[in-house]
Amino acid sequence: MNLRLPQLTLQQEIFLFSSLMLVTCFFLPWYGTPGHEGGPYQLISGEGSQPAVAGAIGLFMLLALVPLSVNAPRIRPWMTIAAVLILNLALNVTAFAHDGLAYGGQLARFFALVAVFVSAGPALLAASDFAMRRLNSQKAEVFTHWGTVLAMHFSAKEFYEKLETKLHDRQWPGVEVLRLFYSEAGLLSHKREYLRVIRHRQVVDVCASTFGKDYFFSMREAEIRAQLTFVTFLVFLFCLGLILNWLVGLFGLFSGLIGFGVLLVLGVFLLMNVLRMGLTRVDGVLMRLPVIGPIYETWFRSNSTYFQHDTRMVFLKLMDDMMKEHVDEETSAKGIQLLPCFEHQPILDEIYKTSTRALKKKEATPNVPT
Repeated sequence: MNLRLPQLTLQQEIFLFSSLMLVTCFFLPWYGTPGHEGGPYQLISGEGSQPAVAGAIGLFMLLALVPLSVNAPRIRPWMTIAAVLILNLALNVTAFAHDGLAYGGQLARFFALVAVFVSAGPALLAASDFAMRRLNSQKAEVFTHWGTVLAMHFSAKEFYEKLETKLHDRQWPGVEVLRLFYSEAGLLSHKREYLRVIRHRQVVDVCASTFGKDYFFSMREAEIRAQLTFVTFLVFLFCLGLILNWLVGLFGLFSGLIGFGVLLVLGVFLLMNVLRMGLTRVDGVLMRLPVIGPIYETWFRSNSTYFQHDTRMVFLKLMDDMMKEHVDEETSAKGIQLLPCFEHQPILDEIYKTSTRALKKKEATPNVPT
């Protein structure tokens, strides 16, 4: 029997690495000088009192549970916050009792900050999932909805793979391709596979599926703003607290507060002026970061440039043309004539109308008898 491990994203890999390093830091020196160092591992070996040994064992068990939540995005932030909060409490007590921390304690604080930062759900996927859930609701803001029906079956897997290959060959900046499964009607109903193409907050969902003995292709285009959730905001505040605690531990109370204030002012200035300085690539990176992404878009990314508007329209137009061209290629190769399904309308809907100026001018001209 082949054991297939789930594929991890880059964010999950960073979280797994940092959480495992927290477990490793448990066995590194937290206090003392070279040759006379100590840490929580020595308490378990019998050098501490029973309450201290029980606390060290409890901390180790809690840190060991954090990496196990890598594939559980709902409990991962809460598990990490609880473990890191108790860890920092133990580090503060150790620093107070031994007049500072050794390299093991400093590394533990660093990896704790990284683990909390990457524990929250990524901003981009959270927003795209929110858009997908609302595609079937009446309040959904779907820009275009196009589709066609065939009197013959196709392989959805091959159709998606060929479309993914074309997308990768185009090398459009900031574009990612995902495979998602959504139920047809409810929790227990059959699930259909969708191909999702995302760029910043633009979501294009492609479906290739059967309808009885017929087959259909459909494409929806939507755009949704970042969703700043309570968990994301809580993780952000917790990260700020960890940075403040780390700076105070390194430089003392007064110097640590000054350093934290300088970093905070520089960070706010950078977030407010990313677009003004023309840093479009930095803007794209910030939008993809967990925790920072939703906060950046909600509070700081208030302006957008002509270039960003142009690239949005270009992406939607190219994606629309590629999808229709791909369907035409697949169907014409089998000699199939397409059947109309949904009427394709421009995004501006009824703005495009026939001019009536010529008619009014003709009516205003008096009739001259011949």
